[in-house]
Amino acid sequence: MNESGMKRTVGAAIAVVAALGLMTGCGSDSGDGKADGAKQSGSAEHSDGAKQGDGASQGGEAASSDPAAKPLSASALERAALTNGEVKGVKVQKMTDKEVSQGGSAKSQKAACQPLAALMGSHYDPAPKASVHRAFATGLTKADVGSTGLIRISSYGPGGAERTVKDLREAATACRGGFPAKDGTGEKADVAKVTPLDAPKAGDEVVSFGLHDAGKEAVVIKFTAVRTGPQVTVFFGVNVADPAKSEIPAALVDAQVAKVEKATKGAAS
Repeated sequence: MNESGMKRTVGAAIAVVAALGLMTGCGSDSGDGKADGAKQSGSAEHSDGAKQGDGASQGGEAASSDPAAKPLSASALERAALTNGEVKGVKVQKMTDKEVSQGGSAKSQKAACQPLAALMGSHYDPAPKASVHRAFATGLTKADVGSTGLIRISSYGPGGAERTVKDLREAATACRGGFPAKDGTGEKADVAKVTPLDAPKAGDEVVSFGLHDAGKEAVVIKFTAVRTGPQVTVFFGVNVADPAKSEIPAALVDAQVAKVEKATKGAAS
């Protein structure tokens, strides 16, 4: 499939996800509809990935980060983002301004679950300093598409990246029984349960989990969040045709995290 065909197919899949009230992580990180790389007013970064069974597979508690590590600028994040052709079998495209600005502000009626609900919108606490977004698709043919998903790479001010991963880890544990939520448009986006997933060995720390949609479609969205110094890369994968086959390709995670790590080391040198 050529690039225009891929764009239409991925766009259609994302539109289906949006229609389900699960436009997860698609929004820009500001409330003003700014596009990829838009500057954010941020708030607030080494442990290896020993898995822990507390509600989501993850790396251990974060130790102090290398003080030389710096948050990447919007342009540096763009250079660190994957481009199409870098991962075999996975199509990648940059998200448009419109696609990244429609997430709105998702809310959970359980305060402990708000970090997870926020992934279904465009407002995050702490707010990143800058973000870029990419869409991906696997198994893409003229007649079919496998999993689709998004990658959000964000840079944070002091402590923000650590807190982001910590909040997601704690919420995945506290909210394993599910939670009521509304997406950025005010539509119901209740989560039936949160399940732990095997986390890859990546970055300074990592957390992986699945959100199970409470609607009749029973969509399962898989998440992996990887911290690399003051950068956090969030991956989400969903298969709206066959929820059991939702995935985040390991090769995609490896390739994207490697580029972020290289950029982060370069910024510190």
